[in-house]
Amino acid sequence: MGQVAGHLWDRAQGKWQVQRICDKIFNQWPEKDKGNLAVKDLHIVTLMVYNSMNKQFLSPYKEPPSMEAVQSKVKALSAKGTTAISRNEFYEIIMEWIHKDLRIVLANRVILALLAGPLLAVQTKKVGRQVPRIRDTVDKVPTPLIASVYAAGIVLLQDVRVD
Repeated sequence: MGQVAGHLWDRAQGKWQVQRICDKIFNQWPEKDKGNLAVKDLHIVTLMVYNSMNKQFLSPYKEPPSMEAVQSKVKALSAKGTTAISRNEFYEIIMEWIHKDLRIVLANRVILALLAGPLLAVQTKKVGRQVPRIRDTVDKVPTPLIASVYAAGIVLLQDVRVD
């Protein structure tokens, strides 16, 4: 149960989308056949990831790390003798840089859910009362329960895309 809750929390924060974007960019990179990404290409690939994230997330623009930050990361990796990074290492580096922006994404999702949930709940009850067979059931279900279900659904399902 704890793993499910952790997965849902990561999805609400946008980490699931970041993982998908990193995988997509990593697979598109020409040197993917070797299974690793050259450290010298880290800046270009990072810009590609941030470009995709800014298209995907409906929140303020996420500024990519500066050239100096990327160069310092490249120097740190080169000092260890690393010439290429794996998919997981790439994801961890991106998460290190995007962590503060994901808090804003989560806050925006929660704000939207808290504003839209009660409105949708009231509208659902209003429409439900007009249907003769379910009128009594709709009156028995409390509006805050419906609002909380809508709010949870909005937070968790905002990033669902039909491909």
